[in-house]
Amino acid sequence: MLRKLTKRITNNFGLKVLAVVFAIVIWLVVVNIEDPEKTKGFTIPVTIENSDYLTDMGKTYDILNNSDKISFTVTGKRSIIEELSDSDFTAVANMENVNDELTTVPVSVAASRYSGQIEINKRDATLKISVENLKTEKYAVKVVTKGTPAAYCYVETATADPKKVTITGPESVLSQIATVETIVDVSGVGEDMATNSKVVLLDEAGNEIPQDRLTLNRTSVAVDVKITMGKSVPLKFTTNGTPADGYRYEKAECSVSSVKLVGSSEALAGISELEISGSQMSIAGATSDVTAGVDLTKFLPDGVELASDQQKQINVTLVIEGKTAKAFAVPVKNITVKNLPSNLSMQFNADTVTVNILGFAEDFADINPESITGTIDASGFNTGVLAAEVKLDGNYSVSETIYTAVTVTEKSSSGNSGSDSNSEGANSSSQ
Repeated sequence: MLRKLTKRITNNFGLKVLAVVFAIVIWLVVVNIEDPEKTKGFTIPVTIENSDYLTDMGKTYDILNNSDKISFTVTGKRSIIEELSDSDFTAVANMENVNDELTTVPVSVAASRYSGQIEINKRDATLKISVENLKTEKYAVKVVTKGTPAAYCYVETATADPKKVTITGPESVLSQIATVETIVDVSGVGEDMATNSKVVLLDEAGNEIPQDRLTLNRTSVAVDVKITMGKSVPLKFTTNGTPADGYRYEKAECSVSSVKLVGSSEALAGISELEISGSQMSIAGATSDVTAGVDLTKFLPDGVELASDQQKQINVTLVIEGKTAKAFAVPVKNITVKNLPSNLSMQFNADTVTVNILGFAEDFADINPESITGTIDASGFNTGVLAAEVKLDGNYSVSETIYTAVTVTEKSSSGNSGSDSNSEGANSSSQ
């Protein structure tokens, strides 16, 4: 029987081997047709390991060009590729592998499934970084209150605890910090309050600086707000006396426009302003600004005091304005010539007459030179080029006598030698 079996196996052995090989080829073809290779793209975030490697060197980094996300392709059997998703892969950048220039870190990509049956293809798989020095600074915390407290209440003090915070971060970011603030809303508050408030970092322009690259030892502080019964009232300066002739009182200038007062609600209710008057406010005979030192406590009504943070002494400047001269060009058509002898004719040598009017600065805006009129008394004029005096109509005050050049000629026997349309009777044979 063994001989028969051996004969069956060895009979046409070559054909049988060929049949087996052919079957294997057919199987491979079928498999590849039914489950061909496929390539698919994936994008996943990069996990950073050992970031303290740079921190221990006194450095910090910023990721550039969104390189903390990596795109790659995976090639494998379609049946496998179609099962894979982003969550089946991890991308890792180990900071210990940063290059010597501290600009790039290689990124490795690994699959959690089918790692031996797929090929991961990645190009330029690097994390691009910008490295700079770490810096640590302490900053005072400024408490800023917003809102209006209850009636007759104001914020006397608002203090932070701790008074300073320590901030660590890139030098370029710390250099932008102008102030560190914490903002507390005191709207409607009528008594002392304690709260916690977050710390805000601001640049010179008052814009908030993001804290994502910074480490603060405290991101919030305790704030203690002291509320005092009081109100803020404006200062009113009442002068006495009259400045010298040609001068007037303009205004009072003071660095303080209002003061904080404390007292009972009844006493505060009757105060709408704090009036400063008396001998210190005298402007009698003044020809220049008057400066006075004022003790505010001398002007407080009964039952009211200055707030503890309110300065008691202030300086007030009473501004005295003197008249000045301003030149206006008045058209000669506005000048009337009177009493010109009948045998003479007169012509102006210019189209306008310059007049220097005295007044206060704000008054000049209302003066229109086209509306200014005046007269020339030509009695006694002889022929020639003369300086004729012009007198203005109205209540204008001038800094000096007004003269204008005119040419006077004798009329010819046949008629006028020129035109002087502004003269009263000047174009007639007699005046």
